[in-house]
Order: sequence, then C-alpha cells, then structure tokens
Amino acid sequence: MVAPAQADEPRPERAKDLRYGWALYEYHQGNVFEALTQLAVAREQGGIEGHGDHPALVEGGLMLSWGMTREASKLFTELLGSDGAGSTLSPEVRNQAWFYLGKVFFLEGNRELAGENLERVDGEILAEANHDLFREWVYLRARVAMMSSRIEDVSKLTSLKEQLEDTDIWSLYLQYNSAVAALDAGDVATAEAELQTLIAIIQQSADSAEPEAEREGLLDRARLSLARLYLRDGRFDAALEILGDMPLNGVFADQALFDYAIAAAGQGRPDRALDALDTLSSRDLFLPWRQQVPFARAYVLEQMNKPQRALPAFRQAADLYQARIEELDIIRNRLTEESLMAQLDFTRDSDGILTDSYGRLRVQPADFGIAEVLASETFQQALAELNELYQMQSFIAERQSRFESFRIMLETREQQRQVRIAETRRALESQQANQWQTLHEEFRETIATALAEEDAQFFMTAEQKALRDKLNEVEETLAGLPDDATTARQRETYRRMRAYFDWWIADDYGVNRWAAQKQLRELDREMQHFQAQRQRVETLMSDDGRHAELARRISASERELATLGQEVAVALSNARRILLSQVDSMLVAQQEELNGYLVASRHAQARLADQLFRRSQNPGAGDE
Repeated sequence: MVAPAQADEPRPERAKDLRYGWALYEYHQGNVFEALTQLAVAREQGGIEGHGDHPALVEGGLMLSWGMTREASKLFTELLGSDGAGSTLSPEVRNQAWFYLGKVFFLEGNRELAGENLERVDGEILAEANHDLFREWVYLRARVAMMSSRIEDVSKLTSLKEQLEDTDIWSLYLQYNSAVAALDAGDVATAEAELQTLIAIIQQSADSAEPEAEREGLLDRARLSLARLYLRDGRFDAALEILGDMPLNGVFADQALFDYAIAAAGQGRPDRALDALDTLSSRDLFLPWRQQVPFARAYVLEQMNKPQRALPAFRQAADLYQARIEELDIIRNRLTEESLMAQLDFTRDSDGILTDSYGRLRVQPADFGIAEVLASETFQQALAELNELYQMQSFIAERQSRFESFRIMLETREQQRQVRIAETRRALESQQANQWQTLHEEFRETIATALAEEDAQFFMTAEQKALRDKLNEVEETLAGLPDDATTARQRETYRRMRAYFDWWIADDYGVNRWAAQKQLRELDREMQHFQAQRQRVETLMSDDGRHAELARRISASERELATLGQEVAVALSNARRILLSQVDSMLVAQQEELNGYLVASRHAQARLADQLFRRSQNPGAGDE
C-alpha cells in the first residue's frame, strides 16, 4: 500500500510521479489492464510519491471495472478501514468508494457483501455531496433489506422508503419490486394493491422532473403486471381496461396485445382477440415468447367455431414450429464462438470495444432471438470476461513478439563483442606482452645476482659508466706508448684517476643500488598493473557475465509469459464453453417450448380434421 498523505496535503492538480501519470493516461484511454499493470509495477518499485492514497483508490476503481470485485473489496478495506474512516481521503471520496463497491456486489447478486459495503456509507455526507447518488443508495439498501428474511429488516425497509418521495423514480422502482416480492411470497392481494398504488402515483405525477421515458416504461410494466394478475384470477374485464390504456408503440406493446387477446377471448370476444393476434402475426416473431402467437390465433379461430379456417391455421403453425425447431437444430450444431459473435453488434471506437462503468460491453443483438440471454447478468459477465481474456491474450502475444527483437539484439551484441575481441587480441599481440614479461624477469634476475655479488659496477650511473669507458680508453692508449718519463707521469696520473674512480664507485654503491631497486619496484608495479589489465581483458573476452544475465532474464521472462499464456488459453476455453453453454441452454429451452406448441398444433389438426370429416359424412351438419 502506498504511503498515506498528510491531512493538510493539497490535492495535486498534475501528476507528481511519472508512473502515476502513465497509469492515469492508460486509465483515461480506457486501457484498464495496462493501467493496473502500471500501478502494480509502481507498487513493486517502492510506490507512488506525492499523491497519498489516491493511486490506491484509482486501482480499486479499475479493479471494479475489470471485474475483480473481491480484490477491490480487499483493497478498499485495507485503504479505508473496516469502519470506512481509516484513510486521509475526503469523506466524499470514501463514500463513493463504498457505494460503488456495494452496487457492483448488488449487481452480481451478492446480497451480503452489497449490504456490508453500502452500510459503510455516511448517508448525511452523501446526501449533501451528491443527492442523486444518495437516492440510489437508499434504493439499493432497501432492495437488500427487501431480500432479507430477518425480522428487523422489515422496519428498516419501512424507514428507508420514508426517505424517498413517493414520486421519486427510485421510490417507484422500489414500489414495483415490493409488488414482485409480495407475488413471489404468494401474497397476490398485496402485490395487486402495490401495483395499483404505483400506477396511480405515476399517473398523478405527470409533471414530475423524473425522465419521462423511464416513467412511461415503468408505468407500462406495472400495467402489464397488474393485467396478468387479473388474467390469473379470471377478471377479464379489469384486465381489458388496464391493457386498453397501454400505448401501441410502447416497449411492452406486443406483450400487451397478446394479453389483450387472452382477456378478450376469456371475456367471450374472440373477434377482438383475433384482431390483436392478427396484428401480432404481422410482426417478426424474433422473440421466443412470440412463438405462441400462431398457435393462439388458430386456437381462437377454433373457439369461434370456424374449423375450416382453424385447420389451415394450425397446419401453418405446425409447419412454422417444425421449421423453427429444425432451424434451431442447425444453429445448435453450428454454434461456435464465431457464429455467436456474428450475431452481436459491439460499439467500438479506435481503441476497441467500448464498455460501461462496470466493465460490461456495449453490445446490441443483431439477432433479437438472443436478446433474452444477452440481457442476463451471467451472460454479460461471461461476455465481458471473454473480451478481457482476449485483450490479455493479445497483450501477451504482443509481449512475446518482443522477445524475438531481444534475441536479435543479443545476437548483434555478441557479434559486435567478437569483433572487439579480435581487435583487442591483435592489439595485445602488437604489444609483444610475453616478450616484455620475459625481459622483465631477466632484468629482475640480473639485479638479484648483482645484489648477491655486491657488484658495484653493475649499479653505476650513466656518468660513471661514461667515465669508466673513458678510463679504459686511456689505459689502452697508455699501454701502447713507449716507456719514457712522459709516459711514466701519464701512467701515474691514470692510476690516481683510476683509484679515485674506484673509490667513487664504492662510495656511491649504496645510493646507486637504492636507485636501481626503486626503479625495479616501479617497473614491478607497472608490470603488475599491465598484467592485471591484460588478465581483466582476457576474462572479459572469455566470459561476458552481463550478456549471460540478459539472456537468462529474457529466457526466464519468456517462460513466465508462456506459462501465463497457457493459463489464459485455459481460461479462454472455459469462458468460451460457459458462454456457448448459456446460449445452447437457451436454444434447448426454445426448442422444448416450440415442441410443445408443435405437438398441440398436430393434435388440434387431427381433432379438426376428424371434426370436418364427420361433418362431411353428415350432410345435415351446418358449416361454420
């Protein structure tokens, strides 16, 4: 976790840490995985400085949109504390973190975690900071309480309802869900009363500030639900009255028409039922529930005592069901990921498929026959996971392609290294290093011998050696002169000069010896330095540890990435199987339903054919 910021630390207006700026850039580009990767790398490298807890908050939000709800919950709990107040982030920011975490868990159907996180929100602060979010928060808490079986949650639900105005869209949704809950519990009377109240509130608040389309859609949904309750109890007049108020161009117009046909038939008005069914028959039967329309139309004709029209209607319905069943068989046999994706229209931009704030793909069905399964939360989650896995697979493939560049780089580096090694060896050979080493050893041995023998002449200076050579020449010259008085004087002078020279050599022996030894020591140091450098060069030429380390790291990274790629491939296979299994289950359910209509249509055909045959054998029987 990054280091906490000071309470009085001003909120930065620009990124103070390059790594955080990079992560924010990827975040705003919609690249959630890349942004999470940058934050993870920054955390491993010591964390982001200068931004307090904000990077961790951003990471939690990214996890939510990536579908990592458990990881986001753990991060938020560590960041904000179990009581929601363990961070220096502002209360408004903490509230939003808990709210969206709870909302995502609610959408996933995890009631316990949803309630746990929603309860951490400070309602007063949320209402002051964002009243729209506060209203939704009250609604979500009420829905969680509604799904609870605890006694204390009943009074809590009542208290939450009182926090919303009756005309508030969230209160209206709550009213409708309350009716559905009552119906699930078997309390039809309460459900009916709730729906009647809801319809009355919406009709009386026509000038509400809430979105008109949303209110109208909820009103039609409530009317349709109430009408079906009336149909369930056989109250056809009440159902017709409710259904007659619904617009023909509304979202639920087709379902209302079908229910209207049922109510009219039950009321004894088959002509009105037939009109409604004829209207539905003229439309595409792409939704599964509409497949019952052909059978219902033929059934109404039979109830109108028109067997000669009903028989071909049943035959036509049976043929349609048979063709549709065979078509579904073909679809199931050919069902692949490619064929499924071809039926989906994804909203894209230059960066790829767009998603909403919760990571769900923005997609519309090209074939509305799969609209029902597409709208399910499990299908949306599986589809989003499949897309994310493909993104990760693409990311891994792109990284793996870089390894080839790394290998080429290493090979180029090795070639350049071999060229430099050859040049270095030629330079070493030109220096005749071995010969210099031999001469050095010989020089050391000569000096050592001279020291042992105390050879003063060996250590003579250049001046002394020049004088010695001069004296030797004089001696040779004097040896060739005749023996006379002059030569005798010259020889005497030479002996004095030789004696002085010998004394000088003996007197300077210590100084000359020390100077020679000093020079030898300096030469030894230089030779040692030379040999050390040469040995270092030889070592570098024989073994390149840096090159080996780079190669090792690249190989290790390649193995890790290959392992990750295999795991992603397995996950992709599982996600693909789950997705296709859901679609196949939907197709099987449609086939079973169609098969029921097919069997009923065949039976009706047989019944009507027998009836018409009997009439043909009985001339006294009247026609339709």
